Amino acid sequence: MLPTRKRRPLELQQTLYIEVLRLREKSLTYSRIIAEIELRHGVKVPKSSISDWVDSKHVPMGRTHTFRPTRSAELAYIVGVETGDGSLNFKRYNYRIRLKAIDKEFVMEFDRCLSSVLNIARHRLWKGERENEFQLEVSSYLLYKFLRRPLRDLKPWFEDDSECVSAFLRGFFDSEGCVSKEGALTASNTNLDLLRYVQRLLLKHFGIATTGPRLGKKKGTLLIRRGRTYFRKSDCYSIYVRRTHLAKFYSKVGLTIRRKSLRLEQALSS
Repeated sequence: MLPTRKRRPLELQQTLYIEVLRLREKSLTYSRIIAEIELRHGVKVPKSSISDWVDSKHVPMGRTHTFRPTRSAELAYIVGVETGDGSLNFKRYNYRIRLKAIDKEFVMEFDRCLSSVLNIARHRLWKGERENEFQLEVSSYLLYKFLRRPLRDLKPWFEDDSECVSAFLRGFFDSEGCVSKEGALTASNTNLDLLRYVQRLLLKHFGIATTGPRLGKKKGTLLIRRGRTYFRKSDCYSIYVRRTHLAKFYSKVGLTIRRKSLRLEQALSS
């Protein structure tokens, strides 16, 4: 009886799958991809497997769970949202991408982008814990694992394309942005490196200048979110879009959430 080939763990297959597609995006030959994968992971992937993955003939999880990481505005928006209000949840082998928000149009746009990158039908929104809250939950092992990667590994999928950068920034500001009654546009996060990265993208791609980051809420202070009270575990910082550059932000990036966008329009008209 012939010995059977040991099957690689599913998580490793997923890692190799995404890595192969990323290298192919850089126009590497199959031979070069095989060498790179073996160097990085100590695994020699057959040329036939690479060909099937690239041509979408086969994916590690089967076609019902297909996610092929391809550079697009929709994927960039999802990544932007996930740096803020989005969440990833694993429970009993169910890999879920979730979003809760009081702005229905925000959740609907997130759903549109998820449905696009997963090539599936739109989803029904659920009512959240609060009366005016909307919730979306989508299961996908492949997308879940992709989004769990550090931001530095996700950058190649959006940061060299202005349309994708715009979508990433819109997702981030939809999640973490605020427009005051006076028209001040800010974004807040506990991750200083992330805020500085957002500042660099705004300036490099669209010439939008910002100030900060400035310390806002300190660690240990109270936070009321969705009707619940928490103590902040980290200092929270904010960046500020210069008022003279609000028009550029409005036209080049924009906001999905109507109440925020309306305040921005009012600031520009005044």
